[in-house]
Amino acid sequence: MMNAYKQYLTISTSKELILSNLPFNAGQKVEVIILPDEDEESEKRLNDLKEKIDIGTKQIEEGKIVDGEMVFQEIKASLKQQYGVE
Repeated sequence: MMNAYKQYLTISTSKELILSNLPFNAGQKVEVIILPDEDEESEKRLNDLKEKIDIGTKQIEEGKIVDGEMVFQEIKASLKQQYGVE
């Protein structure tokens, strides 16, 4: 039987993570898997994308950029470079 224990923690500035008061016996072997909080990561990526689109849209509206396709290509290239999004 597999028992799972989930806990949400924040990595310290020294890049350490301390687990305490675990519901396991002393000496018991456990498997530790550390995953980033997907909701937080997804939210950040979405906000970055919205900001880039808003900036490009504003520049087009102000007449600073007349080629909307160019803005789209720049945003697309930036997303690919930063996040691997195509």
